[in-house]
Amino acid sequence: MKKMNYTKKFATHMENINKMRSRGVIISDVLKAEEYLSDIGYYRLGYYVFPFETTYPILGKRRDRNVVEGTTIEDIVAFYYYNMDLRNIMYKYLSRIEVAIRSVIVYELSNKYKENAFWYVDKTIVDSNFIKNFKEKFYDTNIRNKEQIKRFHKKYNEPFAPVWKAMEFTTFGNLETLYINLLSYTDKCLISKRFGEPAYGKFENYLSVIREVRNACAHGSVIVDLSLSNTIKAGSKACPTIPMGTQNTFGGALRIIDYILRKISVNRTNDMWDELYRATRKLYSKVPSLRPVIERRTGIVLTSTM
Repeated sequence: MKKMNYTKKFATHMENINKMRSRGVIISDVLKAEEYLSDIGYYRLGYYVFPFETTYPILGKRRDRNVVEGTTIEDIVAFYYYNMDLRNIMYKYLSRIEVAIRSVIVYELSNKYKENAFWYVDKTIVDSNFIKNFKEKFYDTNIRNKEQIKRFHKKYNEPFAPVWKAMEFTTFGNLETLYINLLSYTDKCLISKRFGEPAYGKFENYLSVIREVRNACAHGSVIVDLSLSNTIKAGSKACPTIPMGTQNTFGGALRIIDYILRKISVNRTNDMWDELYRATRKLYSKVPSLRPVIERRTGIVLTSTM
């Protein structure tokens, strides 16, 4: 495919306001609209126009950027802030899950390998490629620079810190990769069973889903329209059924997150849903037309008693 030269030029707030109006967005207060664009940015706000388009959820050449009649810029901004609320809520509870998974991995395997404080870099326990990559790409460049780790290496003649120190400074991606690279199926099952899923392969899939949603929350993605790169697998015990059509959506991921979080704390899970319901009620009070989209894409369904 032959590449083209880029010819688009920078547009002012007023030019972008006129562009939005040409696509059917109602903008009655120009000064307020300029404030929105100054605060959020036209490019970023553009991602939140998508669910209001007449051809939603179609992308590509068949996409019509015109919006449904009656759509206001306030509707789009309300949807933007709803997504921000979702990201903040989910990030908080995903961090709770991350801490628990880290704690379980470190505790269970350190308890099994009591005489080996460095089991996470032992080639008889973890795949050697993981150890090599972890050392070169993460331990030597990130972990070794942490003050607590520096103190350890000043005192002890060891190439690595013990697992309970080192794992405090790993990313969730490192943690997921460590789990995947455990050589013993027994070790993997030891962890997955603690979270109610005996099939370690399904638990690996859930770790991938949790990481992907966590990263999306951290990097400002549109959560409602999140499309997972890894299809969710139904577990043998955990989440035995995933509704058709949700295997790659935030709604499907939310079922996994709900299940894992309940294994950690039922109270925290209930808190999460209370926050999600409050944020969703707030959105519907401003943009009730989005209800079908939110329910279909997120699985967040408000009953008449909520």
